[in-house]
Parts: sequence; C-alpha cells; structure tokens
Amino acid sequence: MTATYINDPTNRPIDTVRFEVDDRDTDNAALSDEEIQYLIDSNNHILLAAAAAADTIGAKYASEVESKQVGDLRIAYGSGGVAASYGALAKALRMRVARKAGSKIYVGGLSKAAKTAVKADTDRVQSEFEVGMDDSEPTAERGLVDY
Repeated sequence: MTATYINDPTNRPIDTVRFEVDDRDTDNAALSDEEIQYLIDSNNHILLAAAAAADTIGAKYASEVESKQVGDLRIAYGSGGVAASYGALAKALRMRVARKAGSKIYVGGLSKAAKTAVKADTDRVQSEFEVGMDDSEPTAERGLVDY
C-alpha cells in the first residue's frame, strides 16, 4: 500500500483527491494511491473521485468501534460523527461538480412573448396539459371516452 502526497494538487490528480478529503498525512493515510487511482479512473470528474473517496473513508469509520478503558470501566462507542462528516463532505463535493457543470434551473413561460414562441415552435414537444382542459365533459375527439 503506497501513500504519497507531494503537495501538487494542481498537476497531480492523486494529490487533488487527497487535498479535497484532507488525507495528506501519508503516515496515517486512509486510502492508498492505488485506491485513489481506482476512484479517479471510475469517475468522470476529479471532484466526483474525491466524493467517492470521502464516501469510502466515511464507510471505514462507520464500521469502526472506539473504546476507552480506565481501571475496570470500559466504554465502547462508534465513530458515527466522523462518518457523518465524511458523508457531508461527499455531498458538498458533488454539489460543487453540479455548480461547475452549469446546472441551472429553467423556468419557462414567464412572459407573453416566451409563451407565444413556445406555442409557435412546431418542432417542440407540445404539452399534454392546457388551460381549460377540465372545463367540459370528456369527448371522443379529445381522446377521452366515458366507459
């Protein structure tokens, strides 16, 4: 298991992933270079690879049990807080990818000109819904037949 970090996240993808998930201490690395390379090869965006790395690290901590002992008293507890933090990091990284990809909300029909242009576009798939469609009884010409 090799773990390297040469502090070059701009030019070295493994360093980018390690930087994003704060896995830069190579003496105590949560993931090997080979595991990170696998995540990079399996994802089409470096931040998605980092999100997958955060998920992987979070899963590792979710399955670990910590324990403390003082004399006869022994307390065991899970690392759920750390796992949840990595889960939140993975979600934040995926949101960054969505923002960079230019994901935007589109709301159409806000002006009369836009509505007219949509209705006039013969190549556009026309809506199945229209104003007043429920105002009259079903008819055969509208494709509605009362059985």
